[in-house]
Amino acid sequence: MGTEEFVFRGNLSETPLPEMLATIYRYRVPGVMEVTSGQTTKKVYIIGGDVIFASSSDRSESLGEYLLEEGKISKAQYRVSVDELRRNPGKRHGTILVEMGFLKPGELAPLVRDQVQQILWSLFDLEEGSVTFRVGRFRDDEVIKIRIPTPRAIVGGCRRIGDGKRVTGRIGGRSTVLRPLPFPEHLSGLRLESGERELLQMVDGKKTLVELCESGPYSAGVNVRILYAFLVLGLVERKGEGGGIRIQVRRSED
Repeated sequence: MGTEEFVFRGNLSETPLPEMLATIYRYRVPGVMEVTSGQTTKKVYIIGGDVIFASSSDRSESLGEYLLEEGKISKAQYRVSVDELRRNPGKRHGTILVEMGFLKPGELAPLVRDQVQQILWSLFDLEEGSVTFRVGRFRDDEVIKIRIPTPRAIVGGCRRIGDGKRVTGRIGGRSTVLRPLPFPEHLSGLRLESGERELLQMVDGKKTLVELCESGPYSAGVNVRILYAFLVLGLVERKGEGGGIRIQVRRSED
């Protein structure tokens, strides 16, 4: 990555990942988000507000381990390809797997996309962790670019948050009333699933959160998670309040 002009530092205990990503997307800020929790560091690469790649220092989340767990390669193929990777540290594991004939060229990109999404989803469930977002362009050859629209990633990631009570708390509480907002122009490309659209249409400024969750198209737990995503994205707001959740990027003093 080149010289960074700005940097944001925060903690997931104060500002959860969905809220950070929503702000980055709103302003189309390019850069790299680095999240450290315990001994693990994960990076999310962003261009045009969209996630194009994610990596993890946890070996169990590597591409090879992911493909092995999903049954896409055998243990023997994994071992042979890892040995080849050690002999050619400048190459990517996926490239080696294709060159060795263990994967077809057309199979690699979708599998990398799935692995990147798994790393990204795992960040949504973190309650604590230090975050650094360095603003700026990085070299095009630093990562494999697998574009994942950030709004879609936010909805998908929120649906996978394990602690429903934490999500309810971020919205405000069971008696919180949500009202709809005009569909933001910067979200014009967001495509909601039929159930998600139905849930959004139920938000009328009268129903409480618990009423929406109990009568929505999914289970109450899934409904509350999707409603949180809607709040983060600025599709709805708490009645009596204005504006969404934002973070500010400040100049680095490093």
